[in-house]
Amino acid sequence: MNGKINNLRVKAILLISIFLLVMNIALGAALIRQSRSSLKELIDNQMLGIVNSAAAMMDGDALERITEESVGSEEYDNLYKTLSVFQNNTGLKFIYAVREAEDGSFILTIDPATEETGEYGLKLMETEALRTAGRGTPAVDNEPYKDKFGEFYSAYSPVFNSSGKVAGIIATDFEVEWYEKQLNRNTKTVFLACILFLSIGIVVVVLLTGQYSKELKSVGESVNELEEELDALTHETSEYSCRDREGREESDINIQNLNQQISDIRDNLRYYTSHATTQANSMITAMASDYRSVYYVNLDENDGVCYRGDPKDPDQTPEGIHFNYLERFTYYAEQYVVESYREEFLRFIKPDNIRESLSDHPLIAYRYLAKTNGREYYEMIRMAGVRRLEDRNDHIVHAIGLGLSEIDTEMREAMAKNEALAEALNMAEEANIAKTSFLSNMSHEIRTPMNAIIGLDSLALRDETINEHTRDYLEKIGGSARHLLDLINNILDMSRIESGRLVLKNEEFSFHAMLDQINTMVMSQCRDKGLKYECRILSEMDEYYIGDDMKLKEVILNILSNAIKFTDAPGSVTQTVELVSVFEDRSTIKFCIKDTGIGMDKEYIPKIFEPFSQEDGSRKNKYGSTGLGMAITRNIVEMMNGSITVESEKGVGTEFTVMVTLRNCEHQEDLNEEYVDLSKLHVLVVDDDDTAAEYARVTLDEAGIRADVALSGSEALQMMEVRHVKQEPYNLVLMDWRMPEMDGLATAKRIRELYGSESNVIMLTGYSRDDLPGDAMNTDVDSFLTKPLSTSGVVTELQRIMRRSSRSLFLEKQKAELAGRRVLLAEDIELNAEIMMDILSMEDVEADHAENGRIALDMFRDSEPGTYSAILMDVRMPEMDGLEAAAAIRALDRPDAAVIPIIALTANAFDEDVQRSLQAGMNAHLSKPVESDLLYQTLEELIYEAENHTFCTA
Repeated sequence: MNGKINNLRVKAILLISIFLLVMNIALGAALIRQSRSSLKELIDNQMLGIVNSAAAMMDGDALERITEESVGSEEYDNLYKTLSVFQNNTGLKFIYAVREAEDGSFILTIDPATEETGEYGLKLMETEALRTAGRGTPAVDNEPYKDKFGEFYSAYSPVFNSSGKVAGIIATDFEVEWYEKQLNRNTKTVFLACILFLSIGIVVVVLLTGQYSKELKSVGESVNELEEELDALTHETSEYSCRDREGREESDINIQNLNQQISDIRDNLRYYTSHATTQANSMITAMASDYRSVYYVNLDENDGVCYRGDPKDPDQTPEGIHFNYLERFTYYAEQYVVESYREEFLRFIKPDNIRESLSDHPLIAYRYLAKTNGREYYEMIRMAGVRRLEDRNDHIVHAIGLGLSEIDTEMREAMAKNEALAEALNMAEEANIAKTSFLSNMSHEIRTPMNAIIGLDSLALRDETINEHTRDYLEKIGGSARHLLDLINNILDMSRIESGRLVLKNEEFSFHAMLDQINTMVMSQCRDKGLKYECRILSEMDEYYIGDDMKLKEVILNILSNAIKFTDAPGSVTQTVELVSVFEDRSTIKFCIKDTGIGMDKEYIPKIFEPFSQEDGSRKNKYGSTGLGMAITRNIVEMMNGSITVESEKGVGTEFTVMVTLRNCEHQEDLNEEYVDLSKLHVLVVDDDDTAAEYARVTLDEAGIRADVALSGSEALQMMEVRHVKQEPYNLVLMDWRMPEMDGLATAKRIRELYGSESNVIMLTGYSRDDLPGDAMNTDVDSFLTKPLSTSGVVTELQRIMRRSSRSLFLEKQKAELAGRRVLLAEDIELNAEIMMDILSMEDVEADHAENGRIALDMFRDSEPGTYSAILMDVRMPEMDGLEAAAAIRALDRPDAAVIPIIALTANAFDEDVQRSLQAGMNAHLSKPVESDLLYQTLEELIYEAENHTFCTA
């Protein structure tokens, strides 16, 4: 019997020992895994905190506007400096801005790295975290990736524009060695602790097993001795009883020893469990250092428990106490969350919303303004699933970890920086407005006397009786005036370039025709100066390309003109043209322009592209240079995604090399260009969907058709009125049918009422032609096109319209005869008035002169209706300016006051000036110096319209 008991006890001891070993191993492995997972999450959160802070400092609208062409601009430099300062303050090695390209890839936009700097447009390796940030949620790479810069874990944070859309992404790279070092630092400690506990367990088991073996052996020997004694001394009952009693006592002692050993095992197990729990709690405390309170929430049971509380919060739920999750956090929102954030906070904490958000993102957060004891501060609530989504059988989040942390300092610093950036932007915009105003005033003040100079010069040169000596003087006066006009135009071009308002066209053009035009002008200049000129094409070129041929011609002519200007006879100027490369739909073309002129010092070459730069100030008078041409040339070339370089030697000559990229063009020779000349088309796209409108504009732009965009019918009418007044009407209007407030049919009807057949109108619709409603076909719309829009469809439909109507796209308006007409001229400068009256008299037009707007108003009011056929009104005049006078004339109670053409004469050529003229009731806007042919044409057309009442005043 005792043998069986001993066998059972041995088996129990072995089972307990095995269980202890297995439990040590399992708990150790689980603790290591949980430690690494929790520590990884802590590191990821720290990485996200860094990149989120950087993203909060960036201006989303400015970041969205950054393109390759704007690299080096003031706006780009401000964003660059913001990232650079953040990088220096945080000690980061890699931080940069990223953008999602049109093809869905991600490219580098800003990189302030001091070494191994990435260039704009560099394609980045795509990771799931990067794509997640592109969708609007901060993320960290779960696995490292390797590129040419090294092997990294990266954190990404989106930057939003003022419309709430992702404008870009801020990324920070953390080297794998640093990341693994942080991760392994505590992991090693946990691993060593587990090894220690496992070793202790093994030692305990071994000791216990050895001890029990000795005890069992001692018990066996005692039993054997008892059996021998029983066999030998059966007749001695008392001695047997004594020995039997001693055996039982010894057996009891052994059982007591066994119980004591089991108790020791229980104590060791209880100590190990307590120690492991203490270690886990210490790790939780370390990981919760970024949070003022941490909770565990069972979403299925709506049950929460506080793991770490805020000791400073008297309203805090005690640690370890379970509570109703929704009830408790709803109470928190009502008591502590500022009202403007409360509704979104309550929506954020709803279990269904939490599950939905965590199904796509591993971590979700909401920032809000809280208030406690009268103090307002920013706070953040973060949530993460307790288990990863892929580890759940049903792929549903059942429980979450929730943390609250105060972020007031970081938020206010970011907000202060954003306010400073916004203030700087406002100041820049105000400065830009002031500069535009200054340039407008300067343009007016200079153009006003120039009008007299050019006008008198033109009139004098028409006199065939003047001698050659005088004619030479007059031609030099005209040349000087045109040079001054070029200077003004160059200054305005520089202003447009600096403010980003200079836009390049993308139109189909004949490359060889452009070269022929350049060569014709240059050959004439070289011949007059006694220079030799040669142009060679070194490789086969396409006949047609897409680009801005006017600006490209301006660049080449500017360099050639300088070459001619600084080269004396019998020198030479040579131009070579070569196709360098063709990639996909674009070609790179190289122009080399070499002269044998005076050359430049090596020290001056870097300064040649600076505005108003001159190597020798005395040359300005001799060669007539403005000092702006090369600065404008460089900017235009860079806008064409090109480059310009120069090599020169004093007394030997200079060579400029220009590289530009043009879009290839498959010229449609079968298009009937007799009806449609794409280079002359100017189209207005009208669509309330800005995406559809931009698509239409880009589609037309790729075919070389200039296009403007209006997002409503009313905006389209305003833009058409401005173009009409400037005598530059749109040739074509592409109108979306379905628009709010004023749809396409109503807008088209209004266009016909105001402008007749001045512009063709094509309606864009989702219907096919056969499915159009009957009333749609009974309109004044020229044609219908089915979406989506294509360039070939637009051109084909225009050809069909032209053939059907047997008229050209560029209509000649009906005109009235000018001979015998009388006009009222309001001009405060006597000389300008005399010139204008002489110009009018050449068409047998009689003019009455008024010295200012007040006199003009009185003269018109006192005249009989029909006396004047038109009014020419200078805008800037003393006593009463032209705008006031025009408005007063329109307000008169007489039949011709509403219909008489009033034409503004002004040096202000900005659209804002045109709009003000419209608002005052004027019909046209001519910029000084006024071209006589344009003046005659405008008078003929407007007088005809007035007499037939085919136009409507503003």
